[in-house]
Parts: sequence; structure tokens; C-alpha cells
Amino acid sequence: MDQVFEARRKVKTNTRQALYWSLASLAVGQLTPSAVLFCLDVFVAHDSPLASIADILSKQFAEGHNFFLLGAFGLIPFFVLSIVLLITSRRLTSYRLACVAVGGLIGILALMVPAHISVWYPLYVGEHMSSTAVIAFIFIPFYCIPPLAIGLLFGWMVSLSPILRTKQSVKES
Repeated sequence: MDQVFEARRKVKTNTRQALYWSLASLAVGQLTPSAVLFCLDVFVAHDSPLASIADILSKQFAEGHNFFLLGAFGLIPFFVLSIVLLITSRRLTSYRLACVAVGGLIGILALMVPAHISVWYPLYVGEHMSSTAVIAFIFIPFYCIPPLAIGLLFGWMVSLSPILRTKQSVKES
């Protein structure tokens, strides 16, 4: 009976941790477009950080800009990551789940950040931007799903490393 109780406790803990990682990844996904714009404002356009933050906040729900909607549509791969984490939380320990979550986040961001930069960069350096460039924001979330899968696989392989298994077995003792 104690083994059944212990197994249920571990599943609850891992599910709670999967929810934590899911919420954290969704927050990262929602903030990514604004963070890219902030970095372009500060490091390329040489605006002050406070002016950049004020400008980005004023455009979160502004007609014609609506960065919030842009971030919300970009959450598609982060929702996929959340579903994978909730499913795998029943089978992976907390350390392994964290490795998989971080691998998935890195996989998504490895394509999402450069893609957003490539769309917005011409506006900050005075180059001509294609009138259809914003269509990329429709495709970017879907293009981020294969790198997500690669990141999940990489995170899972890292979670199998002997170093993490040793730390985990010492901590569980």
C-alpha cells in the first residue's frame, strides 16, 4: 500500500512540475516577440531601454501593431511543448522532465528568435521591408515545431547522462 501511495505522490509532484514548466514556457513564448523588439530597439536603433519598454507596452494592444496578438499566435509550439510535458510527466522523474522542458524551449527559441529578427531587422537599419514580410508571423510558429522535436530529443538524451542520474539518486536517498 505504501508503494502505491508513493507512486501517486510522485505522479502528483511530476504533474505539478509539468504544469510549472508549461506555464513558464507559455510566458516565455508570449514575451519572445516583445523581447526581440526590445533588443532591436536598444542594440540596433540605440534607443534607451526605458523608451523602448514604453514603446513596446504602448503597442501591446494598439490597432495595427497588437504585439500581444502576435505573441499569442506564436504560442502554438509552446502549447505543443506543454502537452508533451504533461504526457511525459507520468513517466519521467523531475530532473529528466526539466531537461526535456529546457531542451524543448531551446529548440523553439533557436528558430523563433532569428525568424523574428529577420522580419523586424530591416525596419531598424533603414532597409526596405517587403510588404508581405509580416506573413512570416503566420508560418514561424509552425516552422518551430520540428526544432521543438529536436530540442525535446536532445533534452531527453541529456537527461540520460550519468551525471544527472548520479545527482538524482543521491537526492532521492
